[in-house]
Amino acid sequence: MCCGWRAPGRGASLIARERATSGRACTIPLAGSRLPIEEGCHNVNVSCPWLRRPLQARFRERLNRFACLVDLGGEAVKVYLPNSGRLEELLRPGAAVILERRRNQGKTVHDLLLVQTTRFPDGEPIWVGVDSRMPPRLVAWLLKQGLIRGAGKPPAVRSEPSAGRGRLDLTWRWHGREQLAEAKSVNLVDRMGLARFPDAPTSRGTEHVAQLVGLAATGRGAWLFFVVQREDALAFSPFAECDPQFAEAVARAREAGVQVIALRFAFGPRIIYLGEAQVVLPPPPFPGPWPAWSQYAAPAG
Repeated sequence: MCCGWRAPGRGASLIARERATSGRACTIPLAGSRLPIEEGCHNVNVSCPWLRRPLQARFRERLNRFACLVDLGGEAVKVYLPNSGRLEELLRPGAAVILERRRNQGKTVHDLLLVQTTRFPDGEPIWVGVDSRMPPRLVAWLLKQGLIRGAGKPPAVRSEPSAGRGRLDLTWRWHGREQLAEAKSVNLVDRMGLARFPDAPTSRGTEHVAQLVGLAATGRGAWLFFVVQREDALAFSPFAECDPQFAEAVARAREAGVQVIALRFAFGPRIIYLGEAQVVLPPPPFPGPWPAWSQYAAPAG
């Protein structure tokens, strides 16, 4: 394999492996609970909300970019999908999904938050988070706990700061220096175990990366986080075949001093932080998705 990246052994689950080797696996408990953070982390009451009244359903079809049809209690129910990605390898008819009653007003009653798929490489069932609103919340939580290397432990993290002609996800100050960050939601894993982003062309994402490069040039801290919402990713790499401009922008950003970091989480009733994942640049050829039933085609030649 190119790029100096090698897949580790395909043994027990990644969660167990992380706990055994690094001691950095941290459980983010349900909102409002006071469950302890697991070994190696602080004992805190987590502020980012998660599942309060989950409902299990079966995926039926995607109606449009943000709406799906599911089977819930024997009835076809329209639900909101907070994710604009394609998710073709996850949203398969009959797949188990987790819903929750929407916390804001909308045309639907429920949000679709988790999809069940098979874990790379052993095929055991796992949940994948598909809520693209979660990454900034998770990064903000990690920052406040001091769990992101080089980012400090800021007492306050502010959302959606202005940056040039647009906005980014987060800002904080550390040692008197302004820090700004963008956090991307990653759901796709390929047949090598690499998490990939994006799964659809994203000119907006490329603009965000360019904004970070400009901020780094002014002496401010610039951070690009890829939040992998599944436990089975072994590393992360941009999906260059899907969006070559974005992949090139990420490579330029790292060269310009932007901190490019991938963070791994296991999703379920609780969210478990598994630590950082290697960012592989330049990206190796895309071998096809895991699981292999997607409509994606592996690159020719």
